Amino acid sequence: MLGATGSRLLSGTLAPHVALESRLAAHFCAESALFFNSGWDANVSFSSTVPQPTEWVICDEYVHASVHSGLRASRVPPNQMVPFVYNDPTALAAVLEKVMARANKQSTQPPTIFLAVESLYSMDGDFGSLSELADVKDAYVPRAQQCIVVDEAHSTGVYSAGGRGLTFAAGEATNLGNNRGRVTVRLMTFGKGVGCSGAALLCGETVRTFIINFARPFIFSTAPPLKTVLALDVAWDVLASTQGDAKRADLLRTIANFRARLTPILASAPAHILRLPDENFADQLSPIVPLLTPTPVALSAFLLKRGFVVFPFVPPAVPHGAERICMRLRAGMDSAVVDKLVEALAEWVARATTPIRAKL
Repeated sequence: MLGATGSRLLSGTLAPHVALESRLAAHFCAESALFFNSGWDANVSFSSTVPQPTEWVICDEYVHASVHSGLRASRVPPNQMVPFVYNDPTALAAVLEKVMARANKQSTQPPTIFLAVESLYSMDGDFGSLSELADVKDAYVPRAQQCIVVDEAHSTGVYSAGGRGLTFAAGEATNLGNNRGRVTVRLMTFGKGVGCSGAALLCGETVRTFIINFARPFIFSTAPPLKTVLALDVAWDVLASTQGDAKRADLLRTIANFRARLTPILASAPAHILRLPDENFADQLSPIVPLLTPTPVALSAFLLKRGFVVFPFVPPAVPHGAERICMRLRAGMDSAVVDKLVEALAEWVARATTPIRAKL
């Protein structure tokens, strides 16, 4: 019960692992699921293994570091890994136009064009423009040459019916039965909204088999222990039930309440003191609320004294000039707690904007 005692390819794959993967594939409406120790292992396994030397990988510039680590270990030449400006369909179109022109010259066989994005970004806390990006890709790349990969780490369990994530909610997941989905691979992680650990790659059977036999993080890691598998079964019993629906609804109410309370505070704060990363951000019901400030460490310490654990993010985790704190809301937060957090932020802004009077 304390450990699987071996890798998945040796003695580590047990009946509960297989049952969980079958359950996850059915729940997320996917052809198959492959369970990993972590989202990092899953992303690195896919990115380092599946894209081949003749293929191209286009990444959102802010896609998770694990994708970049996997690509560095892959056989894809560096000049065939191309970033585009964060969450920008126009920027993606410009990149695709150049990539397709170069790709068609280099190869007689049509190469696969991978697109790696996230559904909810952890540092800016906003939603990926998934359908718009897929529309752009359709305009430049034939469907047979596409592979869209979406990291759903921060939306797993939180959005859509049964917590199936934003890709499912947008109708873009493959194998939904309507042949409309354009997202080939989804990564669902279980250490955030699900409150457990591990991750699952949702993909076709061919990709699953390929990763099992070639991905080093999967081959050479001890399998997840049974206690994790059993915990996830219990977690999904809740998340797939009416109790899970109630938790998701409660979270959305908490988010809306907090954002409504936060809006006048930010309106009174000079932008160089405290601000949201984007003017449209206030309209998004995301549980991740970043506030940009030149003094994130001081603000984090100030909030800690008032009972709130809010971590600061500074370079190199974020670019210079984009220092911030990130607040992460959860289901079950009492409205009184939200009130106190808002009051603490209002106090911080008041102190930061009050002139210091020199002593005579």
